[in-house]
Amino acid sequence: MSGFGAFQPACRPLLRGGLPHANPATVAQLICQYLPQTPAWPLPSPRTLADTPFALAAQGLPGVQIDIERDRLEVEHETLERDAAQVGLAYLRSDAQFAALSGPAVTVLEELLRRLNTEERQPLLFKYETIGPVSLSLALTDDHDRPLAYEPEWRELLLYLCSLRVAWQHEQVQGYAIRRLVMIDEPFLDALSTPLCPLTWEDGLDLLNRLLVNLPSRRGLFLSGRVQWEEVLHLPVDVVGCHLVDHLQPLLAAATPLAEFLADGGWVAWGVVPAEARLLANAQSAELRDQTLQAMRQIAATTGVDAAVVQRQSFLSFTGSLAYLNPAQAEQALQLCAETAQLIQQAVGFTEM
Repeated sequence: MSGFGAFQPACRPLLRGGLPHANPATVAQLICQYLPQTPAWPLPSPRTLADTPFALAAQGLPGVQIDIERDRLEVEHETLERDAAQVGLAYLRSDAQFAALSGPAVTVLEELLRRLNTEERQPLLFKYETIGPVSLSLALTDDHDRPLAYEPEWRELLLYLCSLRVAWQHEQVQGYAIRRLVMIDEPFLDALSTPLCPLTWEDGLDLLNRLLVNLPSRRGLFLSGRVQWEEVLHLPVDVVGCHLVDHLQPLLAAATPLAEFLADGGWVAWGVVPAEARLLANAQSAELRDQTLQAMRQIAATTGVDAAVVQRQSFLSFTGSLAYLNPAQAEQALQLCAETAQLIQQAVGFTEM
């Protein structure tokens, strides 16, 4: 987990997902305003199914198509079988261009990079993300309504595609920040705990381990739902991102691996700022500060890791993607995160923020 030199998150904001704004220039301006040191390649507003995170992650997979009538992604089995070798060959050749994205995601990035070129200071870290192979294999079904996760060969293919996607994204943001971080979003990882899931936890962890170990930048996981933290914290991962309220107690229950993770320099991106309109409306930065600092003190007391270490190795993030809020609400969430980060940094004595 080394490689970031002297950099520490120090409770800086970290975006999860995307923003709802249609204008790429507005998105770029907001990123630079609220995340000047840790900008992120935001996922585009999901105005159509083609712009959703899962559709983006599936771009390039043979046979993938949008079922307009049922408003879902589907993979034509015959095409997948016929052309699967193209993905494997691209992977063997390390042909990242095979997984190049197109559409609004690229337009947003181009505008953000143009904006970053005009900034006086180079950011400390640039974050990008994609849906991981576990959730993608569970979400994508063939034309017989069978999730691709049932077939080991299709899971392997999605692992290849995800690896190539990260390599391509990594190339696109080269030179725009001192460090690069990829976050693999696995929103369906908790499905591995259900009895009818075609994947076991061992299958899922194996997929993630083989993906993460070969990624070109620092790597992290955004996780939701039930998580086997004892296992996840032993993956080759530098950052884990999770909902503070939902995951604090399960993390505390995994005190030994969590202590090892932190002692090895691992970072936690705490999902503190609500991404739900109802909760966001009543959220206050001072309350979020107190809640977060209390959680960090609990982590320190349970793991034996100094509280200052926990604080330095923490990002402040969101409970989900802001892309599903309206623009005004998303801007409120960004402002709230920035204010909360500043309050925490002042409370613990961080300087040079």
